[in-house]
Amino acid sequence: MRMKMKQIAAVCAAATLPTFAMAEDAMTGQAFAGLMQLEGQWQGTLAKSDGTSVNLQLNYTSRSNGSALLEESSEDDVEMLNIFNVQEGTVVSTHYCGLMNKPVARLVSSEGGVIKFKTDASESGLVEGKDEYVDTWSLSLMPEDANQFKYEYTVIRPDRTILTASAMVTRVE
Repeated sequence: MRMKMKQIAAVCAAATLPTFAMAEDAMTGQAFAGLMQLEGQWQGTLAKSDGTSVNLQLNYTSRSNGSALLEESSEDDVEMLNIFNVQEGTVVSTHYCGLMNKPVARLVSSEGGVIKFKTDASESGLVEGKDEYVDTWSLSLMPEDANQFKYEYTVIRPDRTILTASAMVTRVE
């Protein structure tokens, strides 16, 4: 009987959540589920707005009983890590960067398979206009082709100029 009352209370509490909170939860769930579908190895060529390009290799692994997704990336010889998990009702990305810093980014949107993150500079201990760091990420999943997605990010430099990087990556069989 006590368990039944708890279940009824939980349903009533959920029914009274504001609509925006439920939409946020749906966006978070949709984004995290999309990210988890990336498990495996990927490769492509990362083209940068400064005219350079590098080989990009990505490896995604589910960790911590499915509560986190580890991204191991290699841009030519520069290795980095990114951990995606859900914190405080949103997807958070913690990036261990080749620029020797650790940007913490939060999910800003997830629509049509496009998952976007924006770095919180203050939470990351970074200062715009002083530090160089990855500012935004976008992963554009391809519902029509689960073996490809577009990987993009921007880096903000101390002089506030923006470097963009983009690659169409393909799953390695």
